[in-house]
Amino acid sequence: MIALFLLAVIVMGMFLDSTSIIVIAVPIVLPLVVALGTDIIGPDVVIWFGLITIIAVEMGLLTPPFGISVFVVKNTIGDVCSLQDVFAGAFPYVLAMAVLVGLCMLFPALVTFVL
Repeated sequence: MIALFLLAVIVMGMFLDSTSIIVIAVPIVLPLVVALGTDIIGPDVVIWFGLITIIAVEMGLLTPPFGISVFVVKNTIGDVCSLQDVFAGAFPYVLAMAVLVGLCMLFPALVTFVL
């Protein structure tokens, strides 16, 4: 269920800004995550879900075709490089965020051990 949610959030991030995604998606999915995840993760499931959601939203904001963050960077730097170069430069960060989401899903204690 979380994988489907993350996929939906990443796709939404390609077209919407982060606030809109969170306002649309979180109220729908959070009660289900709390009901299903409290037994597995514990009482800190909301914190875990929030971290995963924010990382997935940011991944969506860096992916084509309408990665809003990439367009902001391109407009800031002007004609120094092309839009394709900015997307290519953002790609390693998208991969790093995907690895982080995977680790947080495999080992939820990574998120909540400090609490």
